[in-house]
Amino acid sequence: MLLLTKNRIIKILIGIAIFIPIFSIKTFAMVQPTKEFYVNDYAGLLNFNTKNYIVDINQKLYAKTGAQIVVVTVPNLEGDSLEEYATALFRKFGIGDKTKNNGVLLLLALEERQFRVEVGYGLEGRLNDAKTGRIQDQYIIPYLKNDNWNEGIRNGFNAILQEVSEEYGVHIESAENINSQVGLADLNTDEDLKIIFVILAISIILGLLTRWIHIKFGLIYIIFFIAILIFLKFIGKNMSGYLQISACSSILGFIMGLVGDFFLGGGSSGGGREFFI
Repeated sequence: MLLLTKNRIIKILIGIAIFIPIFSIKTFAMVQPTKEFYVNDYAGLLNFNTKNYIVDINQKLYAKTGAQIVVVTVPNLEGDSLEEYATALFRKFGIGDKTKNNGVLLLLALEERQFRVEVGYGLEGRLNDAKTGRIQDQYIIPYLKNDNWNEGIRNGFNAILQEVSEEYGVHIESAENINSQVGLADLNTDEDLKIIFVILAISIILGLLTRWIHIKFGLIYIIFFIAILIFLKFIGKNMSGYLQISACSSILGFIMGLVGDFFLGGGSSGGGREFFI
């Protein structure tokens, strides 16, 4: 009887050993970290310069902060959703410092043409969903839509790097600037265009007051313009196309006010006015 029980236990253990790999096949099917770790280009999209740059900058970033920004490109998602795949990959790679949990994963799925930024808990205060979404819209997706893989990945990496560097108050040597591809069509009409509209309107008024009353309003405009730049940087619009568009709208509005009444409908003092950007 005892021998029979042992045989049954052995059979059960063998059965478990057989079925475990079957149920975990998705995990083993996932890509493995390459020897470079920071760049895992399984879709074959990135050139040597881009890979070398990402590895070099990451080594400097890790030495100063313990943070890591890992780039992974895959041919497809193996049937998983983008979020599931990114989460599992992030944990499998063990990105970032174990204690600080300050890793970031940039994942591109070629076949599905999808991109995701996965952020460790230690950096979620700086890189929340809204900010990572905006970074993708401004600095990554416009390039990827045109199959400019190296430009999109490298630019997105630099945008994330800038946020992480500012979070820890460090400067990374040889880090590149980011290039925004945002245009008017990419702005949020409920919030962003309203701010730009207000900036344009105030700038026109200050231009008119400078022309009609006294040059001191020109000095007020300069203070206003500087305040715009500080405000936009404070709310996270620094070094972006949004900042450039806002600044240009302000300058244009002030010039319109200086030129005269033509732009405002022949100097009429009554009635509503609409301004189009």
